[in-house]
Amino acid sequence: MAGTAVLALGFDAEAGYGLLVPGLVVSGLGQGIVWTAMWIAAATGTAAHEQGVANGIASTALNIGNAIGLAVFTVIADLGTAGRTGQALRAATADGEFVVVLLTAAAMITGLLITLTLPRPTRASAAAEPRDTSRAAG
Repeated sequence: MAGTAVLALGFDAEAGYGLLVPGLVVSGLGQGIVWTAMWIAAATGTAAHEQGVANGIASTALNIGNAIGLAVFTVIADLGTAGRTGQALRAATADGEFVVVLLTAAAMITGLLITLTLPRPTRASAAAEPRDTSRAAG
């Protein structure tokens, strides 16, 4: 989230690529941590023989979300650019991209807050759940 917010600073019509680097570095580190935890969470509590299905569902949800998000954010970033050329187009494009990156950070914060409010199983209830012993004997 912080890396994405810092990344927004690089979206200015007069900014160079160097302003993007700090946000990209922080974002990259954060994504490395979050993505690992995301795949662990997707597989936790899933029987060994269903791990592939769990991974497939998580991957599909991720890619559909990315596709829809990209489409929506592209439309938002493009607002206000119609009929503009030259420096006015550059400025409007940079402003739209700045807004989209901040919206992305806001969506990340919202997702974090939702995640923190989800109920978590207690150790006692997790231990009481029966283990999957339905694997066929060879």
